[in-house]
Amino acid sequence: MFVRRSYRDHRSFYARHQSDLDSKWIRRLSAGLVALLILPVWACADDTDFFEAKVRPLLIERCYECHSVESGESMGDYRLDSAPAMHAGGSRGASIVPGDADASVLVRAISYSEPGLEMPPDEKLSDDEIEVLKHWIDSGAPDPRTDEHPPEESVSPLSRDVKSHWAFVPPNRVSGTELRDNNVEVHPSSSDLMDDLSAKYASELGIPVGEIADRDTLLRRLHFDLSGLPPTYDELKSFREDRRPDAFQRRVNRMMADPRMSERMGRHWLDVARYADTIGYTTAGKERMIKGSHRYRDWVLKAFAEDIPFDEMVRHQLAGDRTDPENENGNADAMGFITIGRKFLSNDDTLDDRIDVITRGLMGLTVSCARCHDHKFDPIPTVDYYSLYNVLNNSVPPEDLDAAASPLMLVDRDKLRRQQVYIRGQRGNRGDDAPRQYLTAFRRSEEIPFENGSGRLDLAEKIVADDNPLTARVYVNRVWGHLTGRPLVDSPSDFGFRTPAPAIPETLDDLAADFQTHWSTQRLMRRILMTRMYQQSSNADADSLSLDPNNAALARAERRRRDFESLRDSILVGAGQIDCQYGGESVEITSPTITPRRTLYAMINRQNLPGLFRTFDFASPDMHSPERYQTTVPQQALFLMNHSQLSSAALAAANQVKQDRTTDVGQQVTMLFRRLLQREPSESELDAAVAFVQSDVLPPLVNADPRELWSYGTAKWENKQLSEFTPFPVFDKNGWQIETKYPSPGAFTYARLTNEGGHPGHGDNAAVVRRWKSPVDGVVKVIGMVGHRAKQGDGIQAVIRIAGEVVFYEKQFSSNRPLPAKKRKIRKNEFVEFIAHSGPTLSHDSFFWRSKISATADDGSVVEANSVDDFSGPFQKTETPQLDRLAQLAQVLFLTNEFAFVD
Repeated sequence: MFVRRSYRDHRSFYARHQSDLDSKWIRRLSAGLVALLILPVWACADDTDFFEAKVRPLLIERCYECHSVESGESMGDYRLDSAPAMHAGGSRGASIVPGDADASVLVRAISYSEPGLEMPPDEKLSDDEIEVLKHWIDSGAPDPRTDEHPPEESVSPLSRDVKSHWAFVPPNRVSGTELRDNNVEVHPSSSDLMDDLSAKYASELGIPVGEIADRDTLLRRLHFDLSGLPPTYDELKSFREDRRPDAFQRRVNRMMADPRMSERMGRHWLDVARYADTIGYTTAGKERMIKGSHRYRDWVLKAFAEDIPFDEMVRHQLAGDRTDPENENGNADAMGFITIGRKFLSNDDTLDDRIDVITRGLMGLTVSCARCHDHKFDPIPTVDYYSLYNVLNNSVPPEDLDAAASPLMLVDRDKLRRQQVYIRGQRGNRGDDAPRQYLTAFRRSEEIPFENGSGRLDLAEKIVADDNPLTARVYVNRVWGHLTGRPLVDSPSDFGFRTPAPAIPETLDDLAADFQTHWSTQRLMRRILMTRMYQQSSNADADSLSLDPNNAALARAERRRRDFESLRDSILVGAGQIDCQYGGESVEITSPTITPRRTLYAMINRQNLPGLFRTFDFASPDMHSPERYQTTVPQQALFLMNHSQLSSAALAAANQVKQDRTTDVGQQVTMLFRRLLQREPSESELDAAVAFVQSDVLPPLVNADPRELWSYGTAKWENKQLSEFTPFPVFDKNGWQIETKYPSPGAFTYARLTNEGGHPGHGDNAAVVRRWKSPVDGVVKVIGMVGHRAKQGDGIQAVIRIAGEVVFYEKQFSSNRPLPAKKRKIRKNEFVEFIAHSGPTLSHDSFFWRSKISATADDGSVVEANSVDDFSGPFQKTETPQLDRLAQLAQVLFLTNEFAFVD
């Protein structure tokens, strides 16, 4: 399986083997430690000692990541984690020939002597490391490791009968007659066959099905699912008093016709499509914004609002250049599904990302795992991966982008290219041709390869074909999860052999088979919303929770918390400051003051995703996201308690109440509860809130905009002395620099600071400095991480000064490391300074630097700063509003679980 591991993952992998190394190595070294220290490296008293001291750590550090049982990898069928495995070898024979290093495949690979056999592929071993392995092999390759994990005898997924897996068989409708023949007892509140299936399974488990939720809960749930916004107090009251038998259906119909439904469902699809407004990391000077990114987002909204059939949505998203070549209906913008992803420096990685979003997003198959070898678990050979690679590699942006119908579209190459399989994923090691065609396991033997240009439209037709067993199931499962809080299949983007069927497979099958007859998302949603399962209460007794802790029987509703978009939008509604403009350009929402646009329209910068998004579990824009993960971390409460946006929202909510010109505190409190929680306070809540509002307001603590304390510029750094600090005059493309032209002529060249790092200018006169001014007298503590990631160049000099004293000075080269915590006394208006110097040369001096500052004042108050979260361009200084008691009560209500949870 193709895996991209981070530096942290790699170090963690090595650490898991450290105890094994320590116990064996130290035990063997204890008797002869002195001899080993004074003898040359090759003169070990025992060859096994040499293996434990030199060879095993090297194999673990540089080879196990791709050639071991634990990693799940054995590229080229080579494992290097045991002696028997190394002697058995792989596709090119044994890894080693004891006594003859030059004849060993391992040595040929690490020497980079054969094209296509270069290992490790990311970086050649050093000469000393190569000599260690050659010496060990020439010495007979003594190796005490036994094969504790021999390869299991198993059936290859390529030879397994595809139809033996539930998800690879076309779904069928469930017959009501069949249920009656099996004496399935129909629940009184059932409105769909799915309800009867749930009742049947619950009965078998011995648990009751849930009662219908109360009217307030039901309407709050419906509003959350179809708009992401809370109902008003009056809407809840009206629904509570509506006794018409079709009252709920009327509400569903009304909300399905509301454009806000498409905004809510559209955001879910943007997670699948890994939507962002920037391309991610790129080389200096290249445009980071994706031209017209918002046009794909707005097309998605249009598709859900107009209920474009899902099969048509797929065709437009994969081949909008064919379905709407002049973009007369805006469907060429739909190709953002492919092009909106990260642009990698390697075109191979960009195409891999596009293969991944198509196959996992639409079909629930992890085809990208076949990039380097046949899929380990599913019937996907490597040739399938390169067949899709062939399709997408023959799909390119139009030559004249300015004249193109859409900046997001692709067109076919004028002259189509052939594509060969890259053996082990290496471009220089070519195998057989990979024709443009559909996946082998789902293709009829008589089918011919795609002949319609690049094959994107042919691919789309195969994905939405009536006999495709996956597409409808995958999409229906996603919609079910969005509306009920939990998908029927827990891995929404992986329906492969290892994924078990849902507990009630007929539910998913019936929904999918029905969906294939109309492909209408709105019709699918209505069916789910009208079931008893959707409308039932989330309450459950202890016996039910014990017998069915995971709610496999679907006998109760899931209790859900608002996601980031719904939480922020609900705050805007409570403050009376939401802007309901539909569609349009993306906007920044992380400034100290409130941006009234809905969170859907936030600028998504995938290279510098704001900490606010990460704190509230926003979907990663770097890759396809199957579902949101929910965490509960202190930063969430701290944001709601301390950020100036929340202070402004609370003050606005209180002012909205005061506009009704009532001076009665009890009425003001009641109106605030209605506004924010859509209910009236209980008697005890009212008494406590009134007493609070009538109490004295405490004096404020230190209350400065954190951005005001930071400045960014260049300075002279010589003999460990800083002088001539000059603020950067230009903020461009999310960074501070000398002038609009970048790089700048002269010594400052690449001098620049961004939220997570930057680049120094050349020499002593062009160091870049990020400085923080203390607002208090007290003790300051600095922690963080600094790094120079490039393997080229001579690194940078990283310096921290506190109140003019150097507390950290270190050269950084090709590494990341946590900074040791530094504490010093500081006085008000003195600086904490983070200095980056180029060193002797300017080449490859980009650096990474995150810092957190905590200043404890003499009176015990604490001021905290974060170099990433506080970073900004020019801004208009504003005073954080002082909250009266009614506004403070509003902020408390924003903080409650009742506000954050749906049920």
